[in-house]
Amino acid sequence: MDNIRDIYVTESRQQSSGGKYNLSFELSEQQLFASTKIVNAIQGYRSLILYAVTGAGKTEMTFEGIKFARQRGDNIAIVSPRVDVVLEVSSRMKEAFQEESIDILYQGQRQMYNGHFIIATIHQLYRFKRHFDVIIVDEVDAFPLSMDPSLMHAIKAASKKRYSHVYMTATPPRKLLRQMRDDTLVTLPARFHRHALPLPKFKYYKIQPYKIQYMLLNIFMHQIQSKRYTLVFFNHIQLMKQMYAHYKKKIASLTYVHSEDSLRFEKIQNLRHGKYHIIFTTTILERGFTMANLDVIVMHSHTFDSSALIQIAGRVGRKAQAPSGLVLFFHEGITLNMLKARRNIKK
Repeated sequence: MDNIRDIYVTESRQQSSGGKYNLSFELSEQQLFASTKIVNAIQGYRSLILYAVTGAGKTEMTFEGIKFARQRGDNIAIVSPRVDVVLEVSSRMKEAFQEESIDILYQGQRQMYNGHFIIATIHQLYRFKRHFDVIIVDEVDAFPLSMDPSLMHAIKAASKKRYSHVYMTATPPRKLLRQMRDDTLVTLPARFHRHALPLPKFKYYKIQPYKIQYMLLNIFMHQIQSKRYTLVFFNHIQLMKQMYAHYKKKIASLTYVHSEDSLRFEKIQNLRHGKYHIIFTTTILERGFTMANLDVIVMHSHTFDSSALIQIAGRVGRKAQAPSGLVLFFHEGITLNMLKARRNIKK
């Protein structure tokens, strides 16, 4: 009985605000086009898909729509399946919408305000029933949303009878595309800085996790000497830990993160502050992570699906002051998924 907690149910209320935001740059022509489409959808309580290349500036394209919604008194939620994306988006939103009372909700976080503007993992929508007029879903194809139909139901259940849903991703799932009309699809094929996306390089290389491979070590050391930051992606936590144990002996500025790592958020912050130059990671950092002078290397890229490879490659060159970089796929045989990823990036 000690674990029983009080449950409070409150009535859904509306409260308008000025919706004022700060943006340090002007939207590009294509960003402005998408922003107008989002505003129109929100005005008419319609839904749309924003199919935008990684690094297109999707978050900033929603600002004008959020402003309109808050001035009208709409309750708005920005949600993602990944807590890392929630943290990344929330830092940018709080910086832009400084006069708004924004709840940041994920496991372990308490609600502080009245739910007029929240940024949350999708699981947090179970708190709400017919409350939101507008829900923006960032990375709609990401796990676990892509695998769990009940989470889509949670989005619908948290929405009012009349609502607007804005789905955003660089890799939209076919099922969602089939459900939407052609006129509700907004496509942005280029980044805001107009530089081409870095294309992946394929390199056959057999990874041996039980020893230091000096070709790999030389690549890592070259990255550090070039003052680049490098995400090294793995599909298996145990393999990642094995390799970390060896390479940490040679590289002081090396760490690793995965979804069960209790220090993951601290490590990512330390990476941003320059403490680490090489970070071994699972796919938790394939989305929502933006940093200048960043490169990516994928171990066993032949074991990844095309969506993951596109998202991973999309970490590179996102900043206007550093629009290029290295995307290196180590493999033991080129797969159709690898070719599909490179073709889509090139397109």
